[in-house]
Amino acid sequence: MKSGPAFEKDTLRLLVSELGAEDATEVLKAFLEDTAEKIGVLGTAPLDPAFIRQQAHSIKSSAGTFGFVELSELAFSIEQSALSMMPDRLERATARLERVFEETAEFARSVLLAADMEIA
Repeated sequence: MKSGPAFEKDTLRLLVSELGAEDATEVLKAFLEDTAEKIGVLGTAPLDPAFIRQQAHSIKSSAGTFGFVELSELAFSIEQSALSMMPDRLERATARLERVFEETAEFARSVLLAADMEIA
């Protein structure tokens, strides 16, 4: 399997076993679309710590569902500290979240979706 961001195979295997590969694929596609939209809004909206915290919480939970550990942990970190971060640090954190999501999305599309959710 191609190397990508930190990823827990067993978490995705469990999801696929519960939903089936076809439904898990649809849910993953929805996650990628929804999260891309959230990330896009974070990149263009005024710096609002409460809003960023809320979006980070949502991304953390959804990413965890698929085993995207790095994305989930980064979103958790932002969720926990967004209200107390200085604006420049918060801006850097959201930019990093965007980069990690892009890596995660590329991994999901090129490895997971390309293999119909089959995991080695």
